[in-house]
This record gives sequence, C-alpha cells and structure tokens, in this order.
Amino acid sequence: MVPSEKELHEIRDRMSPSRKTAFRVLQRMTDEGRVPASVYAGFFNPDLAVGSVELLLGNVLVARKWFAESALAMVMSFSLIQQHHEEIGKGAYLDLPIYAERALRSAFLSADPRVVGRVTDEILTLDETYVTRYYGEMTRFYHVSGLAYLLRGNQNQAEAAVFNLEKAVDRSDQYLATELAKAYADALNGLIDDDKQLVQNGVDSMAAYHRRYHTGDGFKDIVDHRTCSYLVLAHHRGMNVHVDNEYVPAELYDLEWGSVELPEDTPDALWDLYENADAVA
Repeated sequence: MVPSEKELHEIRDRMSPSRKTAFRVLQRMTDEGRVPASVYAGFFNPDLAVGSVELLLGNVLVARKWFAESALAMVMSFSLIQQHHEEIGKGAYLDLPIYAERALRSAFLSADPRVVGRVTDEILTLDETYVTRYYGEMTRFYHVSGLAYLLRGNQNQAEAAVFNLEKAVDRSDQYLATELAKAYADALNGLIDDDKQLVQNGVDSMAAYHRRYHTGDGFKDIVDHRTCSYLVLAHHRGMNVHVDNEYVPAELYDLEWGSVELPEDTPDALWDLYENADAVA
C-alpha cells in the first residue's frame, strides 16, 4: 500500500536525526584522526529514505540528488575500508560487495553519469582475489563486477563475470538469496546481449521477491530499490521494460540520465569524489 503524503513526511522526519548524527560523528572522528568509514555509511539510509519519499511525492529532481549523495557516501565507505581494512577489521571488508550493490542501486536511481562512473570505477578496484578469501559472497561479487565491466564497455569481462555468477547461483554457501542471484543473472545477461525479454524476466523476479519479503512500511519497503534501479539502467540503454506495482513509482519513468546538484551541505569529501569522477556514457 502506498503511504499517504502525511505518512511520507513522517518517514522523512524520522530519518532526519540520523543524518545530523552522522555529521557530528564525522567531525569527531576527523578531529581524532580516526578512519570514518562507518560514518560515511551512516549517511546512506537517511539519504535513501529522503530520496524515496521525494520520488513518491513526485519531486524527481530532488529525489535524484539524495540518491546521488547516498551512492557517494556508500562508495566512500567502500574506498576507506579497502584502504584501511587491517585497521578496520575483517567484518567490514567482508561486506564490501554489499556496499557496492547499495552504491550502484543509488547511483542508478540518481541517473547521474558521474555518480555512476565513480561507483563503477571503485568497484573495479576490488579484484577477484576477494572471492578466494570470502567465497560466500561470490554471487554478489560477480553481480556488481559484471555491471561495472558492462558500464565501462568491457564486454568480455562482463560476460565472464555473469558466467561465474551463474555457476555460483545454486551454491548453498552464498549469502545472497538464490532467487535474487538468478534474477540478477537474467537481467545482466539481458543487458549484455541486448535482450529485452531477459531483462524483463530479471526485473519481474526482483519485483516478486520484494513483494514477497518486504511487507512493512519502512522506506526500504515502500520503494523497491532493486527493481527500480535496474529499470532506470535498462531505460537508459534503450530497453522499454516495465513493472507495474505499487513499489515501483510511476515517477521513476520520468528519470532522465544527466547531472544533478548534490545537497548543499554534502560533506566536502563526497563533493571531491563527485567532481573528480569519470562519467559513464
């Protein structure tokens, strides 16, 4: 059920203190000379929440800037964890493919080529030695790697990644749900082969997964971010795929690929990531 306008404003208001907290903790950790990897990740949920609410309210341009900041915040955490993983710990390093997936989803929803490019290039710094150490994340690793290679025009490596994703789909030791892994493989194969029906099959499966398991009223439930992000990417690549349900806002189809303005108070480090990014076509 789509929340009322009042309920949407309440969701946004509930998340606002989390962003303010992230600013305070970021300043404290910076002053103390500590690595603020987890703090940048702390911007992700409130930004994603505001972006989701604004999208449902029909404020597409406003939504895009919050999705952009959420993507940059998550990719900053990704980068810092890679640089300082011995100091930060194994647990955070293990979660890198999760961070990558979240960053990509938000980047696609921002529809900003520089945000997508920044996330893509950061993902490609995580090489295949990762899965030799953390084999439980094979499906997630090959999913995000395949997308990143595709976005940078490396067809052969994108095909190799999706081949490895498909090999790992039915392994019982994977953290990513098998149903989602299969959906990602279909959608990614469709994008690589320019096969609209395969992409449609993939997003339909993602949408079915969301409908089955996300039945609450939180911001991660009221918008199906997985399906929406793939729809934005598919439309950008000229594929007219469509999902018709209450978790995929009609406003999603108004998103057009192009630059957005970040929120005025976006942390300087995230501005730097954005300004120095190599845009994806």
